[in-house]
Amino acid sequence: MAGTLTFLLISSLLQGALCRTFNISMPQNINVLRGSCVTIPCSFDVESRFEDNLDDTCKAYWSDSPLFSSRNAKLKPTKEMTGDLKKKDCTTTFNNADFLQSTKYYFRLECNNALKYIFSQAGVDISFIDVPPSPTLTPSTLEVKEGTSVSLTCSAPAPCWSHPPALTWSPNLGQSQETLQENQDKTKVKTSVMNFTASHLHHGNKISCTAVYQKQDGSPDVTAETSLTPDISSGTWGIKMPQNINVMSGTCVTIPCFFDVASNHKINLDDTCKAYWSDSLPFNSENAKLKPTKDMTGDLTKKDCTTTFNNASLLQSTKYYFRLECDNALKYTFSQTGVNISSIDDPPSLTLTPSTLEVKEGTSVSLTCSAPAPCWSHPPALTWSPNLGQSQETLQEHQDKTKVKTSVLSFTASHLHHGNKISCTAVYQKQDGSPDVTAETSLTPDISSGTWGIKMPQNINVMSGTCVTIPCFFDVASNHKINLDDTCKAYWSDSLPFNSENAKLKPTKDMTGDLTKKDCTTTFNNASLLQSTKYYFRLECDNALKYTFSQTGVNISSIDDPPSLTLTPSTLEVKEGTSVSLTCSAPAPCWSHPPALTWSPNLGQSQETLQENQDKTKVKTSVMSFTASHLHHGNKISCTAVYQKQDGSPDVTAETSLTPDISSGTWGIKMPQNINVMSGTCVTIPCFFDVASNHKINLDDTCKAYWSDSLPFNSGNAKLKPTKDMTGDLTKKDCTTTFNNASLLQRSKYYFRLECDNALKYTFTQAGVDISFIDPPSPTLIPSPLEVKEGASVSLTCSAPAPAPCWSHPPALTWSPNLGQSQETLQENQDKTKVRTSVMNFTASHLHHGNKISCTAVYQKQDGSPDVTAETSLTPDISILPQILFSSDCVKTASQVNCSCDTEGNPSPAVQWYLNGEPVNHSGEFEIFSETLNITVHRSSFILSQPQVKHFSTLLCRSFNSLGSASQQFCMSKFKSSAEPQGSVLYPAIVFILVVLLLALMCVLLFIIRTQTNHCKLKVGLIDENKVAIIQPPTEEGNEVPNTTEESIYANAERLREAGIVDPTGVAEPAGAEGGSKNSENKGDKCEVIYSSVNWKTKSKKKKEETSVDLNSPGSSYLEEEKCIVGINRNFVSNALEMGGLYDEVGFKNVKKEVECEYAQVKFKDKTKMQK
Repeated sequence: MAGTLTFLLISSLLQGALCRTFNISMPQNINVLRGSCVTIPCSFDVESRFEDNLDDTCKAYWSDSPLFSSRNAKLKPTKEMTGDLKKKDCTTTFNNADFLQSTKYYFRLECNNALKYIFSQAGVDISFIDVPPSPTLTPSTLEVKEGTSVSLTCSAPAPCWSHPPALTWSPNLGQSQETLQENQDKTKVKTSVMNFTASHLHHGNKISCTAVYQKQDGSPDVTAETSLTPDISSGTWGIKMPQNINVMSGTCVTIPCFFDVASNHKINLDDTCKAYWSDSLPFNSENAKLKPTKDMTGDLTKKDCTTTFNNASLLQSTKYYFRLECDNALKYTFSQTGVNISSIDDPPSLTLTPSTLEVKEGTSVSLTCSAPAPCWSHPPALTWSPNLGQSQETLQEHQDKTKVKTSVLSFTASHLHHGNKISCTAVYQKQDGSPDVTAETSLTPDISSGTWGIKMPQNINVMSGTCVTIPCFFDVASNHKINLDDTCKAYWSDSLPFNSENAKLKPTKDMTGDLTKKDCTTTFNNASLLQSTKYYFRLECDNALKYTFSQTGVNISSIDDPPSLTLTPSTLEVKEGTSVSLTCSAPAPCWSHPPALTWSPNLGQSQETLQENQDKTKVKTSVMSFTASHLHHGNKISCTAVYQKQDGSPDVTAETSLTPDISSGTWGIKMPQNINVMSGTCVTIPCFFDVASNHKINLDDTCKAYWSDSLPFNSGNAKLKPTKDMTGDLTKKDCTTTFNNASLLQRSKYYFRLECDNALKYTFTQAGVDISFIDPPSPTLIPSPLEVKEGASVSLTCSAPAPAPCWSHPPALTWSPNLGQSQETLQENQDKTKVRTSVMNFTASHLHHGNKISCTAVYQKQDGSPDVTAETSLTPDISILPQILFSSDCVKTASQVNCSCDTEGNPSPAVQWYLNGEPVNHSGEFEIFSETLNITVHRSSFILSQPQVKHFSTLLCRSFNSLGSASQQFCMSKFKSSAEPQGSVLYPAIVFILVVLLLALMCVLLFIIRTQTNHCKLKVGLIDENKVAIIQPPTEEGNEVPNTTEESIYANAERLREAGIVDPTGVAEPAGAEGGSKNSENKGDKCEVIYSSVNWKTKSKKKKEETSVDLNSPGSSYLEEEKCIVGINRNFVSNALEMGGLYDEVGFKNVKKEVECEYAQVKFKDKTKMQK
């Protein structure tokens, strides 16, 4: 019996073995990461009779149809891509998952024999995913006591066995061990086990495991992360939070916070627990400054006291402490530590890693941008500019539990990136409704190509009078990179070839970029150095590196007008209440002086940046954000760019604008309440309307405008029926109407009606415009009055309202006198009426003081009657520093000396006289009186009797006002009598002898002059190639006595011209002189001479032994100008250039040291006329 059973069992087993069938085993589903490889685990079985057919000729095929052959199979993997088919292993790895589609795939086996079979019993569903699956942590939560041994296991699916993910722990708390394990369905998983001992330092600190999946298509790797926050109980009271947190006003803020309680209180952590914060100790739930709700805090039962305040304005810049209160015995203030809150206005700084980028072309680059995230619920949004590749964002945690938003940009370095700024911008959203704020960081990559190359814009437009920046980056051959040092210099020229010697432009180092970093960007502060042509760059170093980059150049074009501005969007058609952001962009040809941008009207906050284009040129942008309102509809919004000139000429402006179409969805109209009209002129009624939403579609070309002064009315009885060319674009809700003859209007209120050849017919009775007839109003001057200091830059604005606001014929404005350049514009008021403005710019001068400046508006009539004018004016009050005029003088008579001090200034200066350094006033000894010569010039006279003169050596006049002071000294020594007079008898004799000697000297001089004329030589007047020297005998005191008559000299005109002295023919003849300034009548006479009269004047310095007069009284300061004046009624030249004076220094052996120079006023006269 036992034998029979044994036989039956063996027979059954043999039958099972001999009766095997075709079968296959593989996963039902596989998730494939796009761009990576994938492994399909697969094993099969065949019928027993085909066992011997499994040999080396067998091949694997895959397709998405259960019926296919080796010929039409979708996938034909090679032998190295599959398992050992002889061992029934059909596992297949596809190195590029792009060959697969999201569908079900079946396996076919074909051998070079009878074994050919499709395993249609089962297939594998392939699904593509862009984000890898998150790893798994075991255990998923960690709640242990301090000192416990912990093992954490991180598992990540490995869809591609040949490239499993790389696992990393953060923080790495201990040793970790990795393995590649197999699941039941034959798929594999990568695991990492980290072992460590639990510490209170780990409590509340996130432990994360990150899996990095490598892509096989060259795209950046992708990561997946999982984490847990351990609850490590220490059994004692404790709290952990950052020491400092910076908070931006208007934003939310998160305070990371974790605590521990004594062991006996752990049971008390329940749902009744609440969090409280305050800036003073002690405190409780009653007097706590901040009482956050449950949704604002973490899970207090898990010892997480992290708190988010949605409005940071609740916080002050101080230290805050945390308190926990539960409806049981657990009530505790954690006074061990607090968090310092600091309020900041600007967003925190961003970080780029790496901070510099210097790589070879073709290198794979990963840039990481990190921005602090003070509010976890609203982290900043990060953007890259330009976006060079894929980027991946994460919210990472620091050791102190604060968080940071990171974005990793991956790309392949190209020579196109070299020198082009790569920036990362963080946008922080405000929770109080105020505009978002941004922070930016950037780097300029140095991408080396190893060959000569240069990158600069093809064209740059340059405004005359401004500076200009030429963006420029270059590369050098690899063997010359070492030669880039501080000796390198930049050169530019408009012709090839050239070198440092003949280069047209040789900028200094401060005008160029860092040549050692291949930055040849050059700024020319004066664009007049450039011409409209193409310029090339050359680099020369004090070594072997000398190269002209002739591959490309930059075309410079000179323009008179500033470049055009751009508004984005260019049109604005939105509903009321919509948030709008308008961007104004203006080219910035000079980086150091970008244009200033202003909005009109300023509807909200604006933010300016200087952005870079792809060609390295820059543009100034201003973004204005506001909420659209029906009040904005039809009101022009303009952006103006002001370009500063560097040559001193006036700034220039450019403007762009748009007229917003703000739809309210209801009937409405906007026009001025009143319009003043002059008879005989045209008139424009600004007008904008809105229609009900259901009628917006009816606004078409059939619509017409009608006006009337009575209600109701229609197209039949309307008083005014303007044609289409008289109205605005009605399809754009613009009902602005111009009447070329105001006589068609009456003094009344007019209403507007719209009629279209459809259902849209409506009279806007909500508002009308009152028409009034008036005379032309006076223009307005701003500022008025004008009170400035001399030398101040002044801008006067004249505004002429349009009483006949006809936009096609605005008034013409003129200035009298015209003191400078003026610029006119036609500006728009809030009620859509317009005003003509003219701005005149000039520098305030004392010549303007008290002189009326007027602006006249001329209004043109359209009915043929004469134009009418209106005028306004102001009288400027120019504050002037005191000046003592050259007309100040001293006159000696037989009994007294009269000195006058003529001073100019505003406010009117006061005068103080000083004798021998002591102030003197009007008294019995001295007479002092004042008089006004004109509006700014005043004269103070000082009279001193002749006997008193001998007691004084110096007389000084000081003029002063609130702006400063000036002083002038008069030499009294020349008015003193001789120490030992010889008597009245000798004096006439001496005079007679002097007269005779003078006559004899004149005869000798005339004879010599005659001789000199014949020989074209100068004996008395010495002319060399550089100066004219005239001899005059000095007086006994060393000061020259001024001639009461003119002295004459002759000068060789040809020698004068050779020496570069003023051409006598160009010197004006003084009034009363004989004849004009002409050349000699003998045109061929090479010995041409010029006669001139010379008035001699002197300037003396005090002797060293003289005592200085200290006029600096305590607490005062003034400007001092010192002159020593001798003689009677001497004419001083206040402006040598205007008088045609020639000055030259003359030295004499017998002149005392106090005389340093003489000044001669030379008046040229024609020789021929003198001979007559």
